[in-house]
Amino acid sequence: MNLARHPDLLDRMAAQYALGVLRGGARRRMDQLARQEPAVRAAVARWQTRLAGVAELQTPAVPVEAVWCGIESRLGWKAAPAPAAGEPAHPDGWRHLWRSTTFWRGATAAMAAIAVVAVVGTMGRWPAQRQSPATVVALLQSKQAQAAMLVSWDAAGRALVVRRLDDLPLTDQQVLQLWALPEGGKPQSLGVIGRAREARLPLAALPANVPALAVSVEPPGGSRNPDGPSGPVVFQGALLKTPA
Repeated sequence: MNLARHPDLLDRMAAQYALGVLRGGARRRMDQLARQEPAVRAAVARWQTRLAGVAELQTPAVPVEAVWCGIESRLGWKAAPAPAAGEPAHPDGWRHLWRSTTFWRGATAAMAAIAVVAVVGTMGRWPAQRQSPATVVALLQSKQAQAAMLVSWDAAGRALVVRRLDDLPLTDQQVLQLWALPEGGKPQSLGVIGRAREARLPLAALPANVPALAVSVEPPGGSRNPDGPSGPVVFQGALLKTPA
């Protein structure tokens, strides 16, 4: 396949390559194409430039013990702890996540580490291009832990720039909506993304005390629920840096 003839697919693959989530044969193929095809090489370089500032977003931190315990449990090295008395075995997913400060502290450190490793591992391979004015502030993931959306802050334009990396199918009656998940409060809408691969959401500033962002699937026009999402939450991630 000639990726240059499929710009949307090329852009997604270049983003996944620069983030370090393109693995195995797919990554080796992308390496080969980048050496042979100027369009592929340019797409990878654009994403490396966009992500070049991620290493500065987070000071080095050691993930909390709960993060390592979770990794060990998933790998089968350690039995998962039993729920405490009176605690449901499977709590409501998105409510539990944004109310768990331990999770978000660990997620912030882990995602920052992943982003930094991806950037350091890919910088310098291809020629750098002009620096984008937007600064990456969050990498949202799907429920399968796949990179799904980059959220950047355009300080000059006072807007959030969202860039989809996912392949989530949406019908004509479905749109995506971005939410801020403040500590101790209900979700606050940051704007309706729609079905576009990239969108700008005008915003004077993020609400205070926001450790994480999320994206839900909603009807056209956005959620009618005053308390938050009315549809399923499909992407979520810790805020790596609060926009100035």
